[in-house]
Amino acid sequence: MTANRKWEIWIGAYAPPEEVSITRLELDGETGEWAKTSEYGGTSNPSFLALNRAGTVLYTVSESEETEGQPGGRMIAYPIDEESRKLQDGWERLTHSAGPCHVSLDPDERWLAVANYNGSSVTLYPLEAGGKPGDAMVRLRHSGSGPNPERQEKPHPHSAVFDPLGGRFLYVPDLGIDRIVVYENVESGTDWTGVGAAVLSPGDGPRHFAFHPDGRSAYLVNELSSSVTRFLHPEAGVLERQETVSTLPGHFQGGNTCAEIAVSPDGRFVYASNRGHDSIAVFRLDEESGALQPAGHVSTRGRTPRNFAITPDGRWLLAANQDTDNIALFRVDAATGLPIYAGTEIPARKPVCVRINPGLR
Repeated sequence: MTANRKWEIWIGAYAPPEEVSITRLELDGETGEWAKTSEYGGTSNPSFLALNRAGTVLYTVSESEETEGQPGGRMIAYPIDEESRKLQDGWERLTHSAGPCHVSLDPDERWLAVANYNGSSVTLYPLEAGGKPGDAMVRLRHSGSGPNPERQEKPHPHSAVFDPLGGRFLYVPDLGIDRIVVYENVESGTDWTGVGAAVLSPGDGPRHFAFHPDGRSAYLVNELSSSVTRFLHPEAGVLERQETVSTLPGHFQGGNTCAEIAVSPDGRFVYASNRGHDSIAVFRLDEESGALQPAGHVSTRGRTPRNFAITPDGRWLLAANQDTDNIALFRVDAATGLPIYAGTEIPARKPVCVRINPGLR
């Protein structure tokens, strides 16, 4: 990877419209030096972000229960000026469901999906050329509940992830019903149909889901049981559940919930964030079986790491600590996979999402 080039990083935060809620950073890929280049208000609670592959559009949810008197939140797509890298006026779309908390694009960038945590649904939008979202075309609704009366009283879709093997399937981890619900885009091109589900243990509370770079396995972080579950993914639309491993050290006795999960770009390690233990749990993948092997824990240097991201070259990890208003920077040890604190904390109020443009600027 070319030295002394900069990664473009976007931060989303919990904030009202009158405060800064989206921040752009640049990170020197060789030295770890960083700079804030722009800050934006006007968007309420952009709690999850996504970028298209070209880095020309930033997508965000506006996590709220209603919008201008209409039930549900918003999804906003911001074009990014090619030269200045500043956000332009956005295209706004209603989600028609409350509490949108996750947004993603399919590999061919034909569809965009939003998971609505409090609306028990997923909203799908067709994407036009240039990344502009059309009107909401499909709303997938869940039903059921789980054993935890406080957190699983109804369905709570917490993310929606497209199949990397073509994008025709959509996987929706639902914290409220302990399932990853699987949908297929049928031949008409506009209809999405439920075709099954991967079932978790009662009370696991599945949250976020990440595929291995080869697309043949996947990893689920369970928010309520503080664990990671490995799946085989032998073909598109198929998930075969394997082992589940705790994200916590055996001696820890406090309260904890998990938040984010990521796989290293080289496919050798899996990372998950603990809120309570306030750490990144690291797992090594067995070279022969692919099984998860606990490899250690690293403090995130703050409280409540709701989100983190790894640069595409695997060299840097940024952990967003929601309740201490800081983003901690780590250099990743290539041999052990462990993040090593780089001595840098970036101030940011209530940061809850980190997204990195895969193209070096």
